[in-house]
Amino acid sequence: MSNKTILDILLERNRITQSEVAAFDKGLDNLQIEKELRKQNSVSSEDIAKAYAVLYDLPFIRLENYNVSLDAFKLISQDLISKYEIVAFEKEGEPVSKVKFALASPGDLKTNPPQILEDLKQTKKITADLYITTPEDIRYVLKQFSESGQPVEVQKLNHHIEYSNATNLKTVDLKTIKIPYEVITKFPIDISKKYKMVVFDNPSQSMIRVAVSDPYDTKVQEILDFVRQKNDIAIEEFVASPSDIVDAIKLYYQKQEPVETKPTPPLPPPPPPKPVEELPKEIKEVKEEAKEEPKVPEVKQVVTIAVPPKPKDEEEKKSFPRPQFFKKPEPEAPMVQTAVPAQPESTDDRPISVEIPENDLDKFLGQEVKDVETLKQIAETGNVPQILAATVALAVLKKSSDIHVEPEEESLRIRFRIDGVLRNIIKMPLELQAAIISRIKILSHLKIDEQRVPQDGRFDVTTHGHEIDLRVSTLPTVRGEKVALRILDKTQNIYTFEELGIFGRNLKILEENITKPYGVILATGPTGSGKSTTLYSILKKIANPQVNVITLEDPVEYEMPGINQCQVKPKIGFSFAEGLRSVLRQDPNIIMVGEIRDAETAGMATHAALTGHLVLTTLHTNDAAGALPRLTNMGVEPFLITSSVNVIIGQRLVRKLCDKCKQEAHLPEPLLLQIDREITKFHLQKPYKFYEAQGCSECNQGFSGRIGIYEVLSMSEKIEELAIKRRPASEIMQAALTEGMVTMKQDGLIKALKGITTVAEVLRVTTSG
Repeated sequence: MSNKTILDILLERNRITQSEVAAFDKGLDNLQIEKELRKQNSVSSEDIAKAYAVLYDLPFIRLENYNVSLDAFKLISQDLISKYEIVAFEKEGEPVSKVKFALASPGDLKTNPPQILEDLKQTKKITADLYITTPEDIRYVLKQFSESGQPVEVQKLNHHIEYSNATNLKTVDLKTIKIPYEVITKFPIDISKKYKMVVFDNPSQSMIRVAVSDPYDTKVQEILDFVRQKNDIAIEEFVASPSDIVDAIKLYYQKQEPVETKPTPPLPPPPPPKPVEELPKEIKEVKEEAKEEPKVPEVKQVVTIAVPPKPKDEEEKKSFPRPQFFKKPEPEAPMVQTAVPAQPESTDDRPISVEIPENDLDKFLGQEVKDVETLKQIAETGNVPQILAATVALAVLKKSSDIHVEPEEESLRIRFRIDGVLRNIIKMPLELQAAIISRIKILSHLKIDEQRVPQDGRFDVTTHGHEIDLRVSTLPTVRGEKVALRILDKTQNIYTFEELGIFGRNLKILEENITKPYGVILATGPTGSGKSTTLYSILKKIANPQVNVITLEDPVEYEMPGINQCQVKPKIGFSFAEGLRSVLRQDPNIIMVGEIRDAETAGMATHAALTGHLVLTTLHTNDAAGALPRLTNMGVEPFLITSSVNVIIGQRLVRKLCDKCKQEAHLPEPLLLQIDREITKFHLQKPYKFYEAQGCSECNQGFSGRIGIYEVLSMSEKIEELAIKRRPASEIMQAALTEGMVTMKQDGLIKALKGITTVAEVLRVTTSG
């Protein structure tokens, strides 16, 4: 076992700072560290539990979200549950052979494991699976079950949490206190009403005092932990009677005293984040419930605990302040919810809230993000929702296909993939990592507290007149979670064959084959080579009201009118194969299958083609000739392949030269000789003239956009004969060349001669052979 402590884990996970770690005495064990952390309220109870989970390599679980088995719960007496802070929540086998236990006091787990586990193992031969949870979750389960069927007294539980014992809690008589309006409104009214809790004192910028009616409510403690953590503030908790709290909540409706200010010209309300999205799930539920209470005026109030950040030094304070999720923005800062004067005819003097839709990035930001400098200025504010919105807006403006958010050793790196090449855009302080990734997860409806396994999600935005679908993928790395966002422009037009770069012989063969009533049209190439875009262009060419077109895609990249597009969902059993089986019962004429991933899909696609359907699909191979052996290796009989496949397209994408700044290139003689061997059969005019990138203000380092280079292989008698004999791809390629096929490299070099791209680009994406 390493010498790491939970303090080290919390530091690695950016839950505490290095300066906070330095304040702890060296040599403290985990129990002592935990006690001090809880005393300081510096991190949440869940963060401590997750640190233990990482330290001991055990899974973390929230029991309040779990259907705890009563039979499992009864395996341990309530006295032992309180003593060891451990709950059995699931059992397997009959008689019981394995039990899952959740442990809330794992500080000395390795050196002094709970005796109850050893007893169960020895006496009942039960195997134990350990999980880590929070003390609040143990209390929650104890409230749900008891031997008498009544809630269990939990005051004895959690010796290390002071608020667990009623004798240690202070009480307050709210009737004797005059609570200022600006103090009580630090919590949203709906939160105060549902959970019977109010802020009644704000003695300093770093502390608030909160009155609660039920200090043992796990939801209340979760909210308070969340506020502590996100606002870097101490909370002193008091118990008050429910009736006093209800009376205090009436103060939300009192009018504030008018403040005399000099008249200033009205400013348009710029818009950033809805802090409510950063609240726990329960708070969101309150927002929905509040809508069902017509008698209560709607107050668009969010938690506004304004606490200055704690920079490590003055320089850090000037550059990147720590993100404050509930911090009330300065007047000039963009705001999502802005109070505007009431209309003259209104008799209600309370401010009216204006909500800016967060998915409209241009309105949300209140400014146009034109360059990296503007993004840097927004990043310096530390406003996480605005930073993310500005990043996406800039990526769309630069026509990026992907955004990468990557933690490094000392910073958070943002990269865009522009024209197929990743470019560094900006580096931010590493302490923004957790906040930015949490923001992305919230928008994508992912689990914020799940950081051990990859997750996938999506969300929509509009910016610069484009409707954008963002596909989100998270990946745990040694330095924290990495996020990739694929940008799909739903307003983008479907390209014609000529716009894609399909010319000459390739165009002729393709047009001949797509008009056939049945068969398979295969687009091949690596990920990101434009295969799906080619299939969409084919669909645009052949779809009409007289045919039934159905697509199976993952994801649906372009929405096309007049065709039926389906999103496959493998996680629930709706795979390409299952979808294809259902589609064949829908009387289709043309079927597009996003990708052949397995033998089942390959077999069904070929059979569909043989039964009178035109099937468009993609396959991951290096070139067109490699598709035939690949299908054979997947288990499709060669005679079925040759009978069903009409044409195979191999493709890559190359960057297009900027017409305004490209200049003639001078290539070395050996390279010119190599090029001549490749294209000599086309009898092109010599000397060859090529171009290279220069770079100007209107392009990306000399390039602007991308175009495809293609090879189109038709199924001749010779190709069919080689496929049936299961000959390798090299022989099939040689036969195709003999019959006049233009390779991707040759097509690319011809485009380079026309000044469309560079020789270097063509060589970059094709093989050297």
